[in-house]
Amino acid sequence: MKSSSPFARIMSIPGMPMTLVLILAVVVFQLLNPVFLNGSTVANFLTNGIPIILITLGVAIVIIGGGIDLSVGTVAGLSAGTTMFALVQGAPLAAGIAVGCGTGLLFGLVNGFLVAYLRINDFIVTLATLNVAAGLLVVLSQVRPLQGVTVPGFAELTKGSVFGIPTSLYIAGAIFIIAQLLLAKTVIGRRLYAVGISAQASNVAGVSVPHLRLFTFAASGLLAGVAGVLIASRLGAVQAFLGIGYEFIAIAGAVIGGITLAGGGGSVWAALVGGLFLATLQQGLRLNNVDPVYFSIVTALAIVFGVVFERQVRGVILRSALHRTALFASNRAKPAEQDTAIATIERSHDNGK
Repeated sequence: MKSSSPFARIMSIPGMPMTLVLILAVVVFQLLNPVFLNGSTVANFLTNGIPIILITLGVAIVIIGGGIDLSVGTVAGLSAGTTMFALVQGAPLAAGIAVGCGTGLLFGLVNGFLVAYLRINDFIVTLATLNVAAGLLVVLSQVRPLQGVTVPGFAELTKGSVFGIPTSLYIAGAIFIIAQLLLAKTVIGRRLYAVGISAQASNVAGVSVPHLRLFTFAASGLLAGVAGVLIASRLGAVQAFLGIGYEFIAIAGAVIGGITLAGGGGSVWAALVGGLFLATLQQGLRLNNVDPVYFSIVTALAIVFGVVFERQVRGVILRSALHRTALFASNRAKPAEQDTAIATIERSHDNGK
């Protein structure tokens, strides 16, 4: 029993089961194609995957708070478009980045306001803003071609490196550290988990549920905006309908990583692992000349596998915990039984006298 206890504690860490699956996937793809862990291949893989991982983090924050955000994909696409539009118009780099991030934040605030204060179903709201963002990108691309940016430093956001590490990795790393500290070490994080578990109970306890709902959607929108800026930097051009389907990958990554769709469960690490797992699948299939069409099929199967695997692991952990509790209670009961037996013997001895 003692040997299973450390395993149960390790596997109970949010995202840990899928971390092991991620490591296994890396090993398998490396064996299938030795180029998989090549330095340039890994750098390219991270550059391509970071925007999706950031979107996954944003979706995970909303889900932890008990909501859902379907608009993140097209909002990221529109943010990429507004960034390119501003830079093509001659705006400096900082202004272009601010426009892209501000676009995502604006959509997040609109989503949050409609959901939190007007109490419209979040599925309906974000489905509507998904189509609004997609339509605005089409209009924007017709106004002016979103390409040909020559602003110094823009391409280096994703194609540059510092000490051999892609610049975008530093950006993503800083964001994930901030998110981890926010969710794990602050009152906002603790209240967010409580709202995800039960918004009604949190409201009775004095937590401002609407404010937290607004915060989650604003964070998701802002992260989609940052992802859009990085996508525009990597591609160097933005086409209409960019970002459609990203929301599916983001939600899939969150679920696979171990974010509980019911709310109140998961972590930043779980979102990171889920996003990395899907990015690893995509890269591994591409390097092994698998048709990209099959990626959506594999992603769907991965969602089912991730949910089933996580549930089975939690079942094992729960049974182990219940067994340890029963064993502990049994051991606590033994001294009491011994004391009762001794008292009985003493009473019999006294009666004999």
